[in-house]
Amino acid sequence: MDIYSEKSFLKRLVYVLVTLNIILISLLLWKEFHHSKKVDPAAFRDVSQVLKQELQLNDEQVVQFKKLRADYYEKEQTLGLVLRAERDSMNQLMFNKNTNEEKVNALALEVSNNEYQMEMIRLEQAKALKALCTPKQLEKFEGLVIEIRDFFRPDNQPGKKW
Repeated sequence: MDIYSEKSFLKRLVYVLVTLNIILISLLLWKEFHHSKKVDPAAFRDVSQVLKQELQLNDEQVVQFKKLRADYYEKEQTLGLVLRAERDSMNQLMFNKNTNEEKVNALALEVSNNEYQMEMIRLEQAKALKALCTPKQLEKFEGLVIEIRDFFRPDNQPGKKW
């Protein structure tokens, strides 16, 4: 091979590699900006925005969703504090030098009753949220339940790469 054809071959090879790199970088950028659902970390925990987008909720529905969630959140927090206090008391009694089995059993029953109440609060919230949706939105909502659960997992927070 003469020098001229070698230079020509190397020039073509460089052009091809540069073109492939530009295409690869473009595809990666396109995938990053157009295929991933970007979530503002500040609004990450606001499920009403996710539902508004996915279910095409109107503004009135979004306001009602937020109000319902705030009301039920308060109830859950109050009951959660009671549960923690009962569990703390139960732990103190269980690991006390002189364990009173009757009191521990009574506290365990109280904890389980309050856990049941917590689940009933969640059920009431689900019923109230479903009542705000149209039949078409309910169909979409049914399919979104698992996606929403996975979306709000602690290990699925924005900025975290696993």
